[in-house]
Amino acid sequence: MNIQKTKPRLRSGFTLVELLVVIAIIGVLISLLLPAVQQAREAARRMQCSNNMKQIGLGLHNYHDTHKVFPPGWFNRGHLWSGRILPYIEQKNLYDTLLFGESDNWAPAGPNEDACGTFISAYFCPTMPLPQHYDSFNSIKNRVPMSYLGNSGTLSSADKVKQVNTSYGPLSLQALDQNGVIFGCKGMRFADITDGTSNTIAVGEAQTDPKFGKDGQAVDHWYIGSNQIDPCRCDGSNHGAEFSETVGSAAVKMNARLNDPSVSGHLLELSFGSYHPGGAMFTRCDGSVAFLPDTINFNTYQALFTRNGGEVNQGY
Repeated sequence: MNIQKTKPRLRSGFTLVELLVVIAIIGVLISLLLPAVQQAREAARRMQCSNNMKQIGLGLHNYHDTHKVFPPGWFNRGHLWSGRILPYIEQKNLYDTLLFGESDNWAPAGPNEDACGTFISAYFCPTMPLPQHYDSFNSIKNRVPMSYLGNSGTLSSADKVKQVNTSYGPLSLQALDQNGVIFGCKGMRFADITDGTSNTIAVGEAQTDPKFGKDGQAVDHWYIGSNQIDPCRCDGSNHGAEFSETVGSAAVKMNARLNDPSVSGHLLELSFGSYHPGGAMFTRCDGSVAFLPDTINFNTYQALFTRNGGEVNQGY
């Protein structure tokens, strides 16, 4: 009887070199995949931001249909354009809690302050890397930052007359005669936008950052109401402050913190911009939404912010 000896079975497995090669390949694949995933996420966030701005545009149109004008940027008691259109962006219940009397303010505690602390997704770009609430910022508790600013035009370079930089713009936001669409105390009509509603910006994004400051000026933007703007006399006098909480100016470049960082903090706060790479979203007066690259020619950029400048839009 022959007894055959069986050879021991060799175990298959990875050598150390093979294992390192596999790990290296996985690392390369991940490095290729992550940017694509991040781009897909940003594309989704940009689409949501565009939807927000479309909703704001529809709110402005519905407000105009009711009142025959666009909402002013603010009123004498600090009520902002973003608060006035609440009933037209499905926030009527919140709007109905607001108090509009002369004796009412935005802080301390009360329904107006509570409204400023109510999160409204349509006013918050999902790309903006900020908390949804800031505790007691400018005396208003749980205040929610705003991603979008009304278009005051191209003339203002500061909130107050004493801060004006005439190299950028001859006016402050205290002036009542701006060349944009949304600014202090005056409501513009469609008929006032002689450059055409498709050629004129109504609202744009801002690179809001309440914790960033320069020259004593924070880049803070808010919605519904402002205790710093209240009271404003609406007579063009040196009264009221921080109008740049709710409107911007094209006197300065888009994304000035990146593209013109040497300018004053007052101009930085007025700058439109965003946390999207390469530019920002804007709502035109006809309700359409466009993404403008921050490489846009500055003259073309400014022309989009004047309602009656007579410029010929060369495209962008």
